[in-house]
Amino acid sequence: MLVAIMLFVSPFVYGQTEADVKREMDKRGITTYEQVQEELRKRGMTEADARRQARLYGLDYDAYVQKYLVKEEATDTLKSLQSLTVDTTQYLQEIPDIAEEVAAPVEVDAPKSDGLKYFGYDLFTNNPYANQQALVGNIDPGYLIGPGDELRVYLWGEAEFQFEGKVDINGNLFIPNVGQVFVSGTTYENLNLRMKQYLSRFYSGLNKTPPKIFLDVSLTKLRPIRIVVMGESKNPGSQMINAFATTLNSLYASGGVKTSGSLREIKVFRNNKIISTIDLYDYIIKGSVSEDLRLMNNDVVFIPTRMNTISISGEVNTPGIFELKANEGLTDLIGFAGGLKPTAYKQTVTVKRIRSVNSITSPSAFDREIITLNYNELLENGTNFKLQDGDEIEFGRVLDKIDNMVTIAGSVFRPGDYQLEQVPTVGQLLTKTGGLRPRTYLDKIDLYRRDRNGDLKFQSLSLVDIMNNPSSDDNIRLQPDDSLKVYSLDELKTEDLVTIEGFLSEPKTILWRENLSLYDLIFMSANVEDLEYQNRILTSRADLLRYEAGETEYKVIPFNLDEVLDKKFNALLRPRDKVILYSREINEVLDTYVTIRGAVKNPGRYVLNDSMSIEDVILQAGGFLRKSFKDSVTISRENFDFTGNKIAHTTRLNTDMNYLLGYEAKSESTFLLQHNDFISVDYIPGSSEQREVVLVGEVKYPGTYFLESKGEKLSDIIERAGGLSPNVYVPGGRFYRNNQQLAFPFEELLLSNNDKADIILQPNDSIYFPESTYTVKVEGEVANPSLQKFVESVRVRSYLKNSGGRTKNGRRIYLTQPNGFTRRVKWLQNPVVLDGAVVTVAAKPVKERPNNGEFLKDFGTIMAIISSTMLSIAVIKDL
Repeated sequence: MLVAIMLFVSPFVYGQTEADVKREMDKRGITTYEQVQEELRKRGMTEADARRQARLYGLDYDAYVQKYLVKEEATDTLKSLQSLTVDTTQYLQEIPDIAEEVAAPVEVDAPKSDGLKYFGYDLFTNNPYANQQALVGNIDPGYLIGPGDELRVYLWGEAEFQFEGKVDINGNLFIPNVGQVFVSGTTYENLNLRMKQYLSRFYSGLNKTPPKIFLDVSLTKLRPIRIVVMGESKNPGSQMINAFATTLNSLYASGGVKTSGSLREIKVFRNNKIISTIDLYDYIIKGSVSEDLRLMNNDVVFIPTRMNTISISGEVNTPGIFELKANEGLTDLIGFAGGLKPTAYKQTVTVKRIRSVNSITSPSAFDREIITLNYNELLENGTNFKLQDGDEIEFGRVLDKIDNMVTIAGSVFRPGDYQLEQVPTVGQLLTKTGGLRPRTYLDKIDLYRRDRNGDLKFQSLSLVDIMNNPSSDDNIRLQPDDSLKVYSLDELKTEDLVTIEGFLSEPKTILWRENLSLYDLIFMSANVEDLEYQNRILTSRADLLRYEAGETEYKVIPFNLDEVLDKKFNALLRPRDKVILYSREINEVLDTYVTIRGAVKNPGRYVLNDSMSIEDVILQAGGFLRKSFKDSVTISRENFDFTGNKIAHTTRLNTDMNYLLGYEAKSESTFLLQHNDFISVDYIPGSSEQREVVLVGEVKYPGTYFLESKGEKLSDIIERAGGLSPNVYVPGGRFYRNNQQLAFPFEELLLSNNDKADIILQPNDSIYFPESTYTVKVEGEVANPSLQKFVESVRVRSYLKNSGGRTKNGRRIYLTQPNGFTRRVKWLQNPVVLDGAVVTVAAKPVKERPNNGEFLKDFGTIMAIISSTMLSIAVIKDL
């Protein structure tokens, strides 16, 4: 009856409480057990069917009948979740496709600045919830069939029948031409038997022995349920999932866990009680989650905040940022990180820790400390070092130095690295390498060894003595990191080479061979067939440098390159010969150019061509600008007179526009350009200046104004700007020229209409008319430099008094009015201060103390000069 009334009253509601059902039954007048039985008979259901259906809704049928219909008063009332409202599900509505919603990038778990990533949170990067069928898997035999499940019924044998249908809200499955069968509350394991019992009424072949008709019943789609994911989820709130989904499925459905959330204690609430706590580290590291139970309607999955943040880096298999429980320590952290690498140095482990308040024994400016651990000792003692929130653990790397290795290279059959214990002496090492190669230089072998200071030293030993006499003094014992070098005769022989350099793309050195001639070397090294190269190379002179027997320096043999190329002269080269070619630039300028600047589109340097005119250069420079003066240009040409006074000659030439534009084939000008000429194209007078001024503040139309003439005055611009506004404070006006304030009497011009105070504007001038600021600034050597309120007609000394007066170091007083004029306030003066003015008290200059020693020295010098002079005068008089 409970189920029947519940379905009848609320056909589209999935989750209900006992209080909801009781309220609806009271409304319909169902108060006795007999009325319940009558309602079940009308619906073709038994009490067993009702019990299964009630269990599907999370209710107890017998407890409800005992509580509400037998009239036994219960002491405990049902408590519902106070923080959540009950979600409902419509069975006839399809599950919405949330793949796109889940896949949306709600949060990106970026690595920290040190490059470490939060461990485990990328589990939700590839979300399998985009494919809901992937979350079903094998159906649990204990799964209860309920409204919303879709079933497939298939008969074959003597009779064939196939049907797919959905269990309706009453728990019935309607089969065409057969009728409806109540399946709600039946386990998936017993579903096939129940359907066989029902269909055997219509298909007797199902019960024959052996059977003539065979039956298969399967689930094609699970019903949806609604759960709630709260806490540190990327997409918290209600989620629609299938009835077979687990806690882990719900986390995928909500988009995963934020990095601020915990992966270690995810809790599941059902009927306001904790029924499961999941540690996702078990799933990530071990591949199993023992507490991952199947969810039911209105279950709440809660993700708390992270318990702690502990990072581990260095020589571990999975560096990252981890979360530990209260009973876990360093050993657990290393296990989560996949263990240590073989290269990890375990004797010194660094722990960087934020100092807790309790651990600070004395005042310190440092909030962090470092702890050094010996991990080997911790393992031996079975100690699991306790970690705390914010700890940073780093495992260093073992040194790459090998302490029992010696190396041999050169003319041996097996050069390489060897174990010192197996080859303790030089002779044993040579034997281990398989012996010496043919053409080995036997007079010496070099031993390289580092001394106590780490400097690399070498010692030459006799290879012959070592091979012939193992007890020789040269067959010394080896030390770790020793290296030996065995030479071959080919290494000691100097290669015979010849070189050519100078005017080439790059110097070239080749092996000398017999009958290699001077012509052969030049032809294979220089691009003599290239016309530009021929025009630039100096053919009248080249040099052959050759070593002669008994000489310590090269002998220079000049030759004519033209004669070599024409094969009129040739010479056979010897080993170590060097040929030098020269460029014509040693005596003449080959790269000639002219420079154009000024009012052209592309000013710069251009290559000088034969018979080049000024119009040709203007064309190469892109032509004139709109503001160019095109009638003539200025030419500056070098003109040295060797006196040091005159260095250039300047002339002005008219431009031939007909030749420039192609109307004439030849220029009328006979002036041809020379190397290093400078061409200057002028602007039209006045056009190159940006003739604009800025007028801002309390004017009717503030903005940028272009000067109409070079004689335009300030009053003209103010008139063009519509005049001043009523709120303007004229004495506070500021005039700026070249980024400096220009002291200007605005009152005389604008209030007294004195035309003599007007000023001609210059480009880039700016004028600012403010409102009243109602402040006066007092600064410098006063007791309290301050910004004071402006009071009408108050004078300088009153403001100084309000600032505490002058200090002992204060001297002169200066008043700077807002218009930029500054005046010194003398002893008996006390001028009126205007709004926005600055009163400054200057400091006394520092007096230098007299140096008595220097004075006495200077005084003695002066007296000696005077005495000498008097003595000279006396001698002259006597003569």
